[in-house]
Amino acid sequence: MNNLENALDVPTHLSRLTRALSSEHDAQRLLDQVVESAMDLLNSDGGTLYIQQNNQLHFHVLRNRSLGLDSNSVQLAPIPLDDLEGGASRLVVVRAFKDRETIVIDDAYQDQRSDLSGTRQIDQQLNYRSQSFICVPLKDNEDQIIGVLQLINALDADGKVVAFRAEQRYLLEALGAIAATILTQRELINAQKTLFESFIKLIAEAIDYKSPVTGRHCQKVPEIAMLLADAVCQANDGAYADVVFNEQQLYELKIAAWLHDCGKITTPEAIIDKGRKLEQLFDRIELVASRVREYQSALLLADLRQHGAAASPTAACQTTLAQSNADLAFMRQINQGGEALSDTDLEGLQQLAEISWLGPDGKQCHLLTEDELANLSIRRGTLLPDELAIMRDHIVVTNRMLHSLPYPRHLQRVPEIAGNHHEHLDGTGYPRKLAAEELCVRARIMGIADIFEALTAPDRPYKQGMSLSQALTIIGRHAQAGRLDAELFTIFVRSGVYLQYARRFMHADQIDQPDLGSLPGLLR
Repeated sequence: MNNLENALDVPTHLSRLTRALSSEHDAQRLLDQVVESAMDLLNSDGGTLYIQQNNQLHFHVLRNRSLGLDSNSVQLAPIPLDDLEGGASRLVVVRAFKDRETIVIDDAYQDQRSDLSGTRQIDQQLNYRSQSFICVPLKDNEDQIIGVLQLINALDADGKVVAFRAEQRYLLEALGAIAATILTQRELINAQKTLFESFIKLIAEAIDYKSPVTGRHCQKVPEIAMLLADAVCQANDGAYADVVFNEQQLYELKIAAWLHDCGKITTPEAIIDKGRKLEQLFDRIELVASRVREYQSALLLADLRQHGAAASPTAACQTTLAQSNADLAFMRQINQGGEALSDTDLEGLQQLAEISWLGPDGKQCHLLTEDELANLSIRRGTLLPDELAIMRDHIVVTNRMLHSLPYPRHLQRVPEIAGNHHEHLDGTGYPRKLAAEELCVRARIMGIADIFEALTAPDRPYKQGMSLSQALTIIGRHAQAGRLDAELFTIFVRSGVYLQYARRFMHADQIDQPDLGSLPGLLR
């Protein structure tokens, strides 16, 4: 193609680049097109696009047609913009960058203004001759130089290397402006994305400072969710064999996973960190223990008064004292909230609450207050019904917070994915009791990720982290009962996602060998 044909093709090339700017989302491919178009329009043999990073010019696009080189076939070290020995300042691309002006060199082997010794060394290695150069600095919207567009060896109609013509300089400067626009747009998008992700992680860190338990939860759930999502994409059979999440959908899931518990920032620490049933600012079981000792002292005093100070405690008194010690041990045990209480346990607590005696001041004393009885009577866990309601309310707050944000198009479903991770397929979840058909696949993934992390977390104040066998059995029962997605649970297990996560985040003593053949909830 000769230069005249190139000149006539300028509108076509510019039109193609303009269309690409509005339709192509990959910045790298756009920049490749800019360099290719520049080489076509100026009929040059080579082209390079440098980007300034960390005070260096990096080879971002590299092309040489006669040598058959591109960015994938050769890797070159970046060019420093500052050189203590002063050599770098004479490099032609560095001069164009620092002087903020286009530089044209007709013959590199005759030019005395620039240091082209490196170019000559490469020429010798490749049996090539870099002769004519044109370098255009790239300016962003704030008039900062962000890179350099360089072409090498203009060719005439016969393929002979010639100097670049004056009018070609203006054409390359126009193409450089397009390249600068693409780079600036990419930088702005990346900066916006980085700021957005940093803000999300800042919320998780704020929860972490408030409660280390939930903070680590916010960081680990995304790990499980993304592992399971990747496994779904690789599934070759089952209900999700045709489900493949694209890059934007995976990113949307990642953001939703980071934000899924953001409402906990409003949950009182006393509820989040309530590790014992009687815990408030401190564990009130010690107050109960002091009353037991006071009760025992009252029993001994009454026994001594009745039988004389010199006598030993009667057998009946000793039996009652031993029983009170057993009662205290029982209350200490159930205060931990680790096991569900039976009706017999509740009856025993009620009997303990009815124990009373006269104190030294003549006032009636009771072993348990009404509030202590209510807390110790919690059948499962450590939270009272009203405290559990406050804890569960975090998902309502999460939904309110997430729906208040303006999302770009590719993140529109973040509130739906993050806000439905406590919903169940059978409609028994909360807060909205949604049915299965109202829960998208990624929200179902979130449900499994959330419960698996909660069951296996070794740092909860109210329980020890479960082993893999225990956690998978519990999740499997939920899947078997129709509360969690059995298909996703099957992928979670068969793909080994649970084990990948365990090896990275769980304690070694939790990682046992589950009997996958006997797990409930598995399909096929």
